Formats: sequence, C-alpha cells, structure tokens
Amino acid sequence: MDRPLHSVRTRLDDFLAELATLQYRHGAGLSSEPPSLHASFPELSSPDTFIAANEALAKARAKEDTLAVRRIQLLRELVATHVEEALAARAARAVVDLESKAVLTVDDQTYAFAEALGRLPREPRRARRAGLERAVGNFLWEHRGAYGDRREAALHTAERLGATDYPALRQDVTGIPYADLAKAAEETLRRTEDAYRDVLAYVLKKVDPLLKPLPGGDARRHDVQAALLAPWMDEHLRREDAWPAVVRWLTEWGFTPHADGRIRLDEEDRPGKSSRPFVVTVRVPDDIRLVLQPRGGLDALGSLLHELGHAQHRAHVSATLPMELRRLGDAGITEAHAAVFERLLLSPEWLKRYLDLGPALARDTARLAAFQALAVLRRHCAKLSYELSLSRKGASTERADEYADGQRRALFAEPHPGFFLSDVDPQLYVAHYLRAWALEARLTARLTERFNEDFWRNPPAAAWLKGLYARGGTDDAEGLATEISGTPLALPEAGERLVAILNR
Repeated sequence: MDRPLHSVRTRLDDFLAELATLQYRHGAGLSSEPPSLHASFPELSSPDTFIAANEALAKARAKEDTLAVRRIQLLRELVATHVEEALAARAARAVVDLESKAVLTVDDQTYAFAEALGRLPREPRRARRAGLERAVGNFLWEHRGAYGDRREAALHTAERLGATDYPALRQDVTGIPYADLAKAAEETLRRTEDAYRDVLAYVLKKVDPLLKPLPGGDARRHDVQAALLAPWMDEHLRREDAWPAVVRWLTEWGFTPHADGRIRLDEEDRPGKSSRPFVVTVRVPDDIRLVLQPRGGLDALGSLLHELGHAQHRAHVSATLPMELRRLGDAGITEAHAAVFERLLLSPEWLKRYLDLGPALARDTARLAAFQALAVLRRHCAKLSYELSLSRKGASTERADEYADGQRRALFAEPHPGFFLSDVDPQLYVAHYLRAWALEARLTARLTERFNEDFWRNPPAAAWLKGLYARGGTDDAEGLATEISGTPLALPEAGERLVAILNR
C-alpha cells in the first residue's frame, strides 16, 4: 500500500508548482480559465492514497519517528483535502459557470455577479447598496441547489474516507479540537459584545447619521461592510503613499520587499486582476508571487500587510527541509505570521512613524483597525458553529435561518439569508483563522516582551521571526503557542486585546 504514497511524494512538488502557476495567472488577470489539475494527478485525490497514509502513519508512530510522523500527517491532510476537491470539482465548476453568466439588475443598471459583489461594500448610497445586496442574495438563494452540491461534497468525502462525519474527518487530519474551539468562539463573542456594539454605533453614524445597530436600529450587513472600509479615512491613507511607506518599514526592520529575489511582485494594472492582493507559492522558498492591486484606505493597507506577511514567511522557509515541511504546514501558522504584519495597524507609533499621521489621527486609526479586526473575529466565531452544523447536517434550507441567526448575533446587523451556502470556508478553514488570531496575540506579546513595543523596527526581532519562518511545516499552532508563551492558545484573549485598544 506504500506505492500510491510514494507516487504522490515523487510528483507533489512539481504538481503544486504547476497548480500555483495556474492560480497566479487566473488571479492576476492573465487567464480566464479557473485552475484545475485533479484529473492529471489522480493519486493525490484517491481514497487508496489516504489509506496508505494511515498505514504509514501508524508505522511511523510505532517507531517513534517524530519527523516521519509530521511529514505523513501533513501529506495525509493534503490528500483528504484533494479527495474532497475532486468530488466537488463538477459542482464547483457549475458555480463558476453560473456566476460568470449572471447578470443582476439593480434599479436601472445591470451588473455582472463579481462586479456587484465587489461594488456592494463600496457603494456610498445606502439605497443602491441595499439593492446590490438584495440582488446578490436573491441570486444565491435562487441557485442554492448549485452551491449546496458543493457543500454536499464534504459529507461525501467523510463517507468515502471512513469518518463518522465531516468535522470528525477534519479533526483527525488537522488535530484541531473543533468542539473546544467552538466553545472558545462562543466565549469570545460574549466577552467582546459590549465593546463591539458601542463602537459599531459610532462607525455606523459615520456612514449614515440615522443608522443604528440591531436590535433597536435597522442596520444591515451591507452597512457594516461599508463602515468597516472607513471611507472617511481614505484621504489620510492614500494608495500612492502606502507602498513607499511599507518598503521603508520593511527595510528598516531587516526585511526586503523582494527577499533577495525570492518574492516576485506583480504590480501591473490589468483587466481581470483580483481587486485584493494575494500570494501564491510556486516554489518554496525560491518563487513566491505577490500580486498587488494598489488601493487606498485602511482596509487596503491591512490587506497589503497581511499578504506581505504570507510572502515573507514562505520566502524564508529553509530550503533544506524535506518537501512536505517546505510545502505544507498548519495553515493557522502562516495565517498568524500574516496577522502579525497586519496587526501593526493597531500601533499608533507605527502609524506615526511610517505614514506620518499626527498623534490624534494615529490613535483614531489604530482604534478603527481594532474595530475592523474585532468585527472580522466575531463574524468568524459565528461562522465556526454554523459551518460545523452545515457540514454535519447538509445544505438544507433550515441552515439559512441558522446562518442568519449567527451573523445577526455577531454583527448586530441583519444579513441576507441567501448567502448561507456561499459564505462558507472550504475544509473548515474558518478554524485556522481563529487559531491564527489567537497565535498572533501570543507572537506579538512575545515580540513585545523580548524586543520592546517598537519591535517592528528592531532588526533582532525580524531575525527572530525569520528563525520561526525557517521551520516551515515543522510546528503546529498549539505547539508553537506553548513554546513561545508557556500557555496554549486562548481565543478569548485575542478578542480582549482588541477590546482593550477600543477602550483606550
């Protein structure tokens, strides 16, 4: 049974490089064809390969071979993911085709689906924004069968791989204790509720003086989305200033934007290019693609810092690691490293030094960044319990009420229930985000403790981070948190840190 596992290991690096290249070309606007290579590498998405990985893992554990155990664990998780993606391929393609042909009408204007979705939070007129949300939500509801087919692939995967249900499968391959994390998410929602609601009332008034959050007001999710963009800050965070400021910061800290040529920047403006920056890893660590789409504003700057964190992490993985430890890893760790960069927006001193903001403006900007982070954290806390339920019970219309109830409670705004099958992270990736934000709080606390509050301009702090980056997929989020802090991950503490910034 070792033969399929050997075949996967032999071909995997080249396959992932080819897949990443296709993903880059599609996202960068160089190709309209969605990336798909499952048919060319059937062993990767074969249940037989998963069985072989189970057997190999048992042997490695019996021999107490820690390195082999970690390599097989990562490979096994990847195989489970690709089994699901192969089972979902037809449904996913149907959704892509459906969305590419959709034409949505709002008042007197027509929009392509992606155009309407992208414009929704940026539309300044509330009535038009409501029309866009209604058009998109109604479209998703009318075509919920197609989106439901994609979600049903998760249930089929659990059955094919012999798990009792889908969360049990993902817990088996990732080691994430979903029930414990869901309890922590509920506690985070409870502890952050008052602070979030109070600041939400303030930012909604910045969008529309008459807007109020639920239950006393009539705010909808599109209002929260508009408020999170903080358009009133755009004049202070211009796109032409952002990249030079970030380059100056990186250089001063001890990084370089290109990582000695390992990071390739795509800054060209072209039709079809993703509206948000993103990273693809063609070869680790030597060919990392960072695709930029310069935009102004607080949200855009946060996205830029986040993706830079991903790129720097992957570009500093040790080239001498085994393929699995270079290529694969706990997604919570790479998301945490990205969040460390993004959370610099919580530092008024960083904002003053690199963006030349005055003291009062820097303090207000940091509080707005904390509110953005808290809103996203709360939304994902609600998504976790919902997605666990969805992946156990299936994509019935009853889940729409469950989705809306969770988002309403988290955001204090009314969501459109039509989003219940599209606003879902595959492979329960929402759990990786939550663990990443908990780990980021530990990493930032450790950086502050060792290198002071301005660690972000202290080269030894950058060297310490590069040492963590070099370890690639060796660590898991829980183990790394315990190593650097002596305590396990604690999601509610990440929320309380944001609340403390809001209360300054």
